[in-house]
Amino acid sequence: MKLAVNHLPVLTWNHLKLNKAEFEVDDAALQDIKAAGKKAVLKTSSLPMGIEHEKGVDSASLYKRFSALFVKTDPEKIVAGKFPIYNKQSFATGMGHEIDSFMEDVDADVYTVTDSFDHDKPVTIGCALPEGATGLSKVFIHAKAGSESTFIFSFTTLPKECDYLAECGKCVEQKQVLEMKKEGAADIEPDAAQAGLVGSQLFVYLEPGASVTLHVVQMLDEGSAFFHDIGICQEEGSLLTMTKLDLGAGQVYEGLNNLQKGDRSIFSMDMGYLGLPGSSMDINYNDVFTGKKAEGRMYFKEALLKDAKKTFRGTLDFRQYSTGSKGDEQEDIILLGDEVVNRTIPLILCEEEDVDGRHAASVGSLPADMLFYMQTRGISRKRAEQMMVLSSLQNISNKVPSEALQKAVRNSICRVFETTHDSDLQGEG
Repeated sequence: MKLAVNHLPVLTWNHLKLNKAEFEVDDAALQDIKAAGKKAVLKTSSLPMGIEHEKGVDSASLYKRFSALFVKTDPEKIVAGKFPIYNKQSFATGMGHEIDSFMEDVDADVYTVTDSFDHDKPVTIGCALPEGATGLSKVFIHAKAGSESTFIFSFTTLPKECDYLAECGKCVEQKQVLEMKKEGAADIEPDAAQAGLVGSQLFVYLEPGASVTLHVVQMLDEGSAFFHDIGICQEEGSLLTMTKLDLGAGQVYEGLNNLQKGDRSIFSMDMGYLGLPGSSMDINYNDVFTGKKAEGRMYFKEALLKDAKKTFRGTLDFRQYSTGSKGDEQEDIILLGDEVVNRTIPLILCEEEDVDGRHAASVGSLPADMLFYMQTRGISRKRAEQMMVLSSLQNISNKVPSEALQKAVRNSICRVFETTHDSDLQGEG
C-alpha cells in the first residue's frame, strides 16, 4: 500500500519529484499494523488538576468535534488553481488526507485543558516499544480559553537485553529509559507479522488566549519507520510553542500544518534532526496565516551523516486578510558525509501585501580550519563533529523539562558517533 503524503501547497516543476512523497506500507502487514494501533501504545503520567482525559474516541466522533470547532481550512480566494490537498480534511495536517484514511480505525486520546497548571509538572505521554514492534496512536489536545499547559511526547525503543521491570543497572542509558518508562511509557510485545512501524497523529486546538507548549522527542531504533502528522488551529491571541527532536528511525515522515486563524496568534517552533547513515527523512511544514498581526517562527537545525537523505518543504502561507502578519523560517544543516542528499524547498505564498515573510537556509560542512585547529589539540575529527552536533541539538533538547529525556538525547547522539567509523563520515581528514 502506497500513501501520497507531504504535498506541497502549490505544484512546482516535478523533475525531482518533490511535489509530494510516497509512504509505503507493506500490504501483508497492513491489517496487523491497524490492529496494533488499537492497543494502548501510549501511557500518560498522572494528570494535574485542570485537565480531562478521554480514551477510545473513534474517528467519526472526533471529526464531529472538529466540525463543531470550525477548524477547516478554506481554499484560497485569489491564487488561481491553488487548492491544497489538506482542504479535503476535517482538520488540516501536514501529511494530508491519505494519512487520515490510514488512521481511520485508530481511536483517539482526547485531552481537554480547562485551566492552567504548573509548567514544571508537564503531562508526559510516552510510547516505548521493543525493537520491531508496531504502534499507532492519535491524540487531540483541546486547550480552553485562557488555559496554559505543557505536554511531552516521547517515542523510544527498548533495548532487547533489559526487561525494565526492575532497576537492572547495566548502563546509564538503560536507567534513563527506565525512568521514562516510569514517567508513563508503554511496552508492547512485538509480533512477527508487524513491520516495525510507529506512527502518530496529533491535533491541537487553542481557543482565544490559550497557551500550549509541546515537546516531542523521537529516539527509535534505526530499523523502525516513523511518521508524525500534526494539525494545529490557533484562535485569537493564542500561543503555541513547540520543541521537536528526531534522533532515530531509518525512515521518517513528518508533517505539520498550523492554521493561525485568529488575530495576534503566535507560533514558535524549534526542530532538531539527526540523519543516521542510510536513513531518509521527508518533512512538510506549513504555517498558514488567516488572522491579522499573527506571528510565526520555524527554526530547523539538522545534521546529516554519511549517506543520509532528507527532503524539506517549509511554507509560509499568507492568506487574504492576514494583514500585518509576520513569518520567519530558517534552516541550518551540517553535512557530515560525501554522499549526503539534502533537498530544501522553502516557499512564501502571499495573498496580502502588508505582510513580512522571511526564509533562510545555511548548508555546509564544518570549516576545515576549525577541524584542523581541534585536531592539533588532540581532538579527532569524529569527536569534533560530535561536539558540534551535540552543541547544536542540545540547545533544543535543553528546553524539554525532563532531565531523563535530556540525558537520553545526549546519550543517543553520542552512541551514533561511537558506532559510526570515521570513514563513514568525511574520512580521517
